[in-house]
Amino acid sequence: MSQHWDEYWQQGHLTSFGDSFSGNYSGVLETNWHHDFNDLPDNFKVLDLATGNGALPLLLNQFFKDLSRKGEVIGVDLAKISTKLDELALNKQVDVSLVSHIDCSDLPFEENSFDLVISQYGLEYSDLALSIPEALRVLRPGGRLSLVTHHSRSMIINRNRRILTLISQQAIARVFQTIDTLILQMGTLTNAEDVQRIKQNQECERLRHQLNQEISTLAQSDEGALKDSELLTYVATLFQQGLFWPLAKKQEYLTFARQQIDTLKDRLGELVEASLDELALSAMLANLIELGANLVSINQIEDHDGQVLGWKIVINKTN
Repeated sequence: MSQHWDEYWQQGHLTSFGDSFSGNYSGVLETNWHHDFNDLPDNFKVLDLATGNGALPLLLNQFFKDLSRKGEVIGVDLAKISTKLDELALNKQVDVSLVSHIDCSDLPFEENSFDLVISQYGLEYSDLALSIPEALRVLRPGGRLSLVTHHSRSMIINRNRRILTLISQQAIARVFQTIDTLILQMGTLTNAEDVQRIKQNQECERLRHQLNQEISTLAQSDEGALKDSELLTYVATLFQQGLFWPLAKKQEYLTFARQQIDTLKDRLGELVEASLDELALSAMLANLIELGANLVSINQIEDHDGQVLGWKIVINKTN
C-alpha cells in the first residue's frame, strides 16, 4: 500500500485531502482536537499513528505555542514522511519528531509510554484487529486513544467514491488511447504552419472530435468527479503548454498522466475500503474489555452545514 502513498506525501500534501484542500486541517477538524490536547499533563508524551506528513503533530505543536506546557509528540507512518521540520517555525516547548516506515501493528515503543495516542484519517487503513491492541499497549494506564476515522457515508467518502467510479470506467482508457493515436498522427509541431497543417488533416480532425466527444460523455456522467480527477488538467497541459513539445516528450507526459490516474484509482480504492460503517465500528470495538480498555464516546463529526466528515472515537485504557 505504501508505495503510492510515498509518492502522494512527497508531493507536499499535509493532509490526505489532496489538491482540493491546501494547508493543514482547519475548522472542526482542528478544533475537534482541542479538548484532547488541553487535557494533557505537563511533560506529556503523544503518539500520532499513520501521521501522513505530520498534520496532527504540527497542530499540537502550535496549540501550545502560547501556553507554558511542555511535551513531546511523535508521528509515525508506514509511508515515507516528507515534511522537513527544520524548515518550519515550531514551538520549542513541544518537541516534534516524524518517523517513516513504521507499521501501526508493530510499534517500536515500550508498553505504557504515552499519555495520548491519536490518529486522523489513517489508522483505519491498517488491520484494526492488530493496530488497536498495539495502540493500547503503548498507552499508559488512564491514557486515551483518540481517533478520527473515515465514515462510510461522509461527504469526503461520497465525493471520492464518485471520482473512483468515474476513473474506473473503460471510457478513461479510451480517452488515453485516442490521445495516443492523435499525437502520433499530429507528429512534431514547431510553428503556426504546422498547426494549420494538422487542422487540415482529416484524420487529425476526426480524432480531435472523437476525443472531445469522449470527454463530453464523461462530463455528462459526472462533471464534478471529472474535474476532481485532474484528467482535464492533463489533457489541457498536453495540448496547450505541450503543443510544440517533441513527440517523445508528449508520449512521456501521456504515460505520466496514465500513471497518475492509475495511482489515484488505487489510493481512492483504499480510502473507500477503509471507511467505517456502524458494523465495522462494532467489530473494531468488540474486544475492548479484554484489552483492558473501555469506550468513552463515539460521535459523528459534522461541519457547520451538517455534512458528515467522519467518526470521532475515544477509548480509555483502564489498566
